[in-house]
Amino acid sequence: MLHQIKFIVFGIVLIAFLLVLGLVGILFNASNKSINSYYIDTQWNIFAYAHFFGVTKSIGNYKIVFQTFPFVPFSGENSTLNFSILDKDNSNTNNVYVGFIIKEKDTGKIISQIPYKFYEFSDITIPYRFQNNTKYITTLEAKIPGDPKYEAKPLVVDFDFAVGSSPISFDKEVLYYVTPSVIAITAGIVIYFKSKRRRRRI
Repeated sequence: MLHQIKFIVFGIVLIAFLLVLGLVGILFNASNKSINSYYIDTQWNIFAYAHFFGVTKSIGNYKIVFQTFPFVPFSGENSTLNFSILDKDNSNTNNVYVGFIIKEKDTGKIISQIPYKFYEFSDITIPYRFQNNTKYITTLEAKIPGDPKYEAKPLVVDFDFAVGSSPISFDKEVLYYVTPSVIAITAGIVIYFKSKRRRRRI
């Protein structure tokens, strides 16, 4: 009996610890100090093939990976927009000419336009300091030498991202991280006691 009580107490403490850990993680995400992860949105497919680890969109035979760093940039702070251009084999498409446009999503106002530049490697980092906490769209335009379709006419792809607010809501974070841990531990405790009862009957 004493052993069972100790096990129950241990389970409760462990669940409480996971809850606290999950809440700390959520608050840490919200504060956005140095998290590098996914921007989660149901309209996007997420992969992890490139040097950069983030959101991926497929255009023709190419995959373009995008991530911001930090995970949630804030206005007035240094941040970077990171891109990788991959071919159908998930290898880098090097020696490309790439230009970028950054605009506010709600107003459509262009806040930065970076002209085409030659990049020997297709892992590209664009440093930028945003002035406002709002939603943005970044457009990548890539001319790929040797590609009959995208050598003269550029490959164009847009990515949405937020500055100053986490793309994952509090309730979703609880659903994704905290709840499964609590359910798993609770299920483990229930299974343990059921198995002990069966052994006693036998």
